[in-house]
Amino acid sequence: MPTRVKPVANPFRFGRIVSGDAFTDREADLRVLERELRDGQNILLEAPRRFGKTSLILEVKRQLQASGIPVAYLDCMLVPSRARLADRLASAYLDAFKSPAQRAEDWVVQHLKAFRVRPTLTLDTDGKASLSFEAGSAGVPNLDALLEQLFQEPELIARESKKKRVVVILDEFQDLMELGVTLLRQLRAVIQHQQHVSYALLGSRQALLRRAVHERSAPLLKIARPYPLGPLPRDEFAAFLLARFKASGRPVPKDAVYALIDFTGAHPNDTQEAAHFLWEVALLPLPSQELVATAIARVLDAEAAQMTVLWHDSAPAQRNLLVALVEWGGRNIYREDYRRRANLGPATTVQRAIQTLIDRELVDLEPGGAYAIKERFFEEWIRRRVVRGEL
Repeated sequence: MPTRVKPVANPFRFGRIVSGDAFTDREADLRVLERELRDGQNILLEAPRRFGKTSLILEVKRQLQASGIPVAYLDCMLVPSRARLADRLASAYLDAFKSPAQRAEDWVVQHLKAFRVRPTLTLDTDGKASLSFEAGSAGVPNLDALLEQLFQEPELIARESKKKRVVVILDEFQDLMELGVTLLRQLRAVIQHQQHVSYALLGSRQALLRRAVHERSAPLLKIARPYPLGPLPRDEFAAFLLARFKASGRPVPKDAVYALIDFTGAHPNDTQEAAHFLWEVALLPLPSQELVATAIARVLDAEAAQMTVLWHDSAPAQRNLLVALVEWGGRNIYREDYRRRANLGPATTVQRAIQTLIDRELVDLEPGGAYAIKERFFEEWIRRRVVRGEL
């Protein structure tokens, strides 16, 4: 009977939060963020989608908790209404601020007994507690008052804490703009008076972020220290990837890893995804350039359904402009010679198309003044499938 060989696990994971040895080294960012939040500074952590913000801040959360500082975390992208926000905030506080020795019922009575809308405590099959207020039927005035009480609660809890410090993380906080601009104004009115609470605000959707924190009339203007998260350092990222290839028994040439990083622009999730497929083809007898090209082709095959949806959801003028950005670059897109060469039509058509693509988070205006497609794999999909006609 032939010996069964134990399968080797692919060491590269993407599309979800990573931790432990799968977390790519961001030691400098970890140190800064932990120090600032520990010292009472609010932080605005801003980066494109899938850039590793959540994985990074959860590492910060673990370190703060290990030092005894309670940390509440809420993903605002999963909050569809103001009433549900009240439920999720209260549940996050219960999870973060209740000591292991406390019963959930005792904590609720101690901290939420004065609330105008009384909470309902629910335990799931695993014993995890969550709170709800039935705030949707309480009416707008009561709901506004409830949210204000919830925004104030971390400060009250922090004053009772031995360390006199708690941290609240609001991931994709800009999505709260869709629940009404008055909500963030209400939050600001509370935050600016709190002395014992540090906030980490994580954001990625540029159109909403401008309205939430960057415009002169933004409700959270200058409420936190801006901390834009850049790409991972090229050499450190390469060393991380090479080590994982080697440890899994599939070493690849160094130039292949650097080529992969250069292709993705060191985007953390995109690079991990490309490395995942490079690992799959690493044993093929191919030179480095062909290995990388094969890996990217497999990424595009895997992402074909999503890319096709993005393409078909784009109006003809937007598609023409996307192709032009791939073929001719993103500078001087309103000039007559550019529009004529790319068959884009009048400048007003280009202006409407580019604004829509920006609002859809597909295109961004880079600091140097050029427009660029934000999704590297979508750009490459357009180049190979639309421009070159490859199958």
